[in-house]
Amino acid sequence: MLEIHITSCTDPEYEGVWRFHKNQIYFGHPEGDISPEGMLPSNAFMLEVLPDFLQAQPGPMMEYWLLNGKRSTKPRKLKINDQLQVGEIIFKITAAEYKEVESKKKILDAKLKVLVAQESPLLGLVQLLNAKSK
Repeated sequence: MLEIHITSCTDPEYEGVWRFHKNQIYFGHPEGDISPEGMLPSNAFMLEVLPDFLQAQPGPMMEYWLLNGKRSTKPRKLKINDQLQVGEIIFKITAAEYKEVESKKKILDAKLKVLVAQESPLLGLVQLLNAKSK
C-alpha cells in the first residue's frame, strides 16, 4: 500500500491524497497510475515499496527530480514525509506498507482446493475449462 499527497500540479484534478493498494506506482506512463497529459515524459518515474524500504526510481527520460528540495538523478531510498518533485508534480509520501502479492496461480489453486473439498458441482465446469485451455 502506498499513499501520496499531491500538493501541487498544473492540473488541479490531480491534487489531493492518492492511495494505491499495490507495491509499485508509475508516473508518466501512458497507462500509468499518475499521468497528467503533457506534464511528464513517458515512463518518467516509479515508486516501489520493497519489504525493507521505499524506493524512488527515475525513468530513462528523467534528467533529474527533487527529493526534499535537492536535485537527484539516481534511485533513492525514501522515508515517510519526504517531499518529491517529478516534473511539475510536487507530492509528499504519507504512508507506505509492503504487501506480499499472491500470484494468480496460487489464488486459483486455493479456490480449486475449496471446490474439491466441498465436492462442488462447479468442478465439472472447471475441468472442462482446463481441458480447453491446453
